[in-house]
Amino acid sequence: MTIPTYITILHHRWLLVIAPAIIAAVIGLGLALFEPPHYRSSASLLITRSEDRRFDTEDALAYDLPAIVQGVPFSAEVSSALARAGISLPPDQVRASLGASNQRRVVQIWAETDDPALSEALITIAVELVQQRGLALWGDPAATPEYPLVNVVVLEPPGPATRTNGWTTALMTAMLRGLAGLLAGALLALGMHYWETSRALPLREGG
Repeated sequence: MTIPTYITILHHRWLLVIAPAIIAAVIGLGLALFEPPHYRSSASLLITRSEDRRFDTEDALAYDLPAIVQGVPFSAEVSSALARAGISLPPDQVRASLGASNQRRVVQIWAETDDPALSEALITIAVELVQQRGLALWGDPAATPEYPLVNVVVLEPPGPATRTNGWTTALMTAMLRGLAGLLAGALLALGMHYWETSRALPLREGG
């Protein structure tokens, strides 16, 4: 079939095309608006080697750090540091809240919770631990707070937590779900046309 034929089919079954889009968009918007608020605070770090050059590449340090930040031992250390500051948060919840990614030697660390103050406290402590523990986080027993054996430059310090699921995010979610519903509706309309056509063909031949 040609493109004009497809357009004609979709135009003829326009209600079937737009109904899934409207339903998906409304459901997506409703779910997003009723979702509890989430707040994220983040920081960017530049990771380089110190004078101790036992790693093959500096990129390896930054490449490993996101996995270290999201690991069980690091979460336990952050939980302990929070407890010393009077904040109670189990390691499993710390682990669920922390995230990290890297681009070459620049690592971005973030903390996302339902409390902006907690997100800020989490990211601040996480950055401090990376600076203090140094290569000990990579398993090097020679690293100490005085000689961490890795340079951690804070490019962007932990900032105020911002909401990640406000009206803008809700509308974007609804729009994406609506587009997905529109595609599903178009495929459904074309499928029904093909099914009706294939059923009508034997009847014509038999007649």
